[in-house]
Amino acid sequence: MLIKLILLIICIFNFCIKSSISQDIDGANNLLSIVAIVNDEPITMMDLDARLRLIIITSNLPNTLETRENLSGQVLQSLINERLQNQEAKKLGIRVTDLEVQNNIRFIEKQNNLEENKLIETLFNNGVPKSALPNRLKSNLIMQKLLQNIIKPKIIINNNEINNEYKNLLANNGKMEYQFSEISFNFSRLSKKEDTILIAKQIRKKILEEDNFDSIGERIYENGTGTYKKNDWKLANKINKDIYSKINNLDKNEISDLIITNTGASIIKIDNIREFKIPELAHTVTDIAFISFDLPINRTKTDMVVKDIKNITENIDNCDEMTEIIKIHGNKKGKYLGHILLNNLPNYFVEELKSLNINQPSKPIISDDGIYVTMICNYNEEINQEFALKEMIRNSLRQRSTETLKERYLLDLNRKALIDVRI
Repeated sequence: MLIKLILLIICIFNFCIKSSISQDIDGANNLLSIVAIVNDEPITMMDLDARLRLIIITSNLPNTLETRENLSGQVLQSLINERLQNQEAKKLGIRVTDLEVQNNIRFIEKQNNLEENKLIETLFNNGVPKSALPNRLKSNLIMQKLLQNIIKPKIIINNNEINNEYKNLLANNGKMEYQFSEISFNFSRLSKKEDTILIAKQIRKKILEEDNFDSIGERIYENGTGTYKKNDWKLANKINKDIYSKINNLDKNEISDLIITNTGASIIKIDNIREFKIPELAHTVTDIAFISFDLPINRTKTDMVVKDIKNITENIDNCDEMTEIIKIHGNKKGKYLGHILLNNLPNYFVEELKSLNINQPSKPIISDDGIYVTMICNYNEEINQEFALKEMIRNSLRQRSTETLKERYLLDLNRKALIDVRI
């Protein structure tokens, strides 16, 4: 009887071990199972699970089956977009180094008052794989480089656009304008609209509980759940009608209800409201010419070279004379710049210009790349003001075009790719 009992215990023990091993193998196989193939490159359940864990922890969402199911489609679309971006960057020779990723992580740590190297460890202790955040940040950096190298060079802002916006700007003086921050979640073909809305509602609830819209927005951008941006001042007639109808009665620092549009769901915080007044920007513009000289190979002779430059330039009376001297003296890199924003000039130019009168040559300015003499050619407040406003409009149009082209770029990558979704 005792022998039979021992044999029975051994059989049960062996069965339990086999069952446990079988479950571990099934779990491992499940994590390695492929959820999508993007141009022959697989995305595994492990990739999806790692990103879900990152989003749930950093967004402080409930770690429930319902949350994971609601997020899965949206997150998978994000992973597909990232694969496409990475593949495109590889073809174009665009790279992101480990040091760039580490610098990005350190920046986030400083923002959140964390010690160096604590962020990844903290996430890991909460069940997030150590590779999850670096992979996401690397994709963000790749997108930034694609924007800089591929998308922004295609943006052309013509003078007609600028002139039309300029007229509108003058006509809107005295009207109300808004400055607001926005967290957005785009609808995608891989997730149900209802699931995206549910996640957006959960995020809004967390915002109200934690009273920290901007920090949550930054985490959402970093982990890829959605987008976060702080908008420049916008006049009421420049805001999407669906959005404006939801925010026009809000006060400063108030959070909107969830705003549903044709393309997604948004949460908005009003940062400020004011009556629009055309800004006085004439003082931000200068009209200059400069002459450029090479540094001497023997730096001990710099003082002697500076003395020679003074003799050549100290009696110049106007910019026309300077442009003539440029043809004879210096390294021929000098020129008449015309109207230019001061913040587009090197600091050593700006500091020197502060002490100059019109048509007065500066003293030789020694920098790392040469020796310069500059001159203010003219000052016309009305012309400077118009120039500055139009440059402001140009930058605004460029930013708007960048966002539009970025969306088109991602859509084109998706359309051209061979994508096989398996969940």
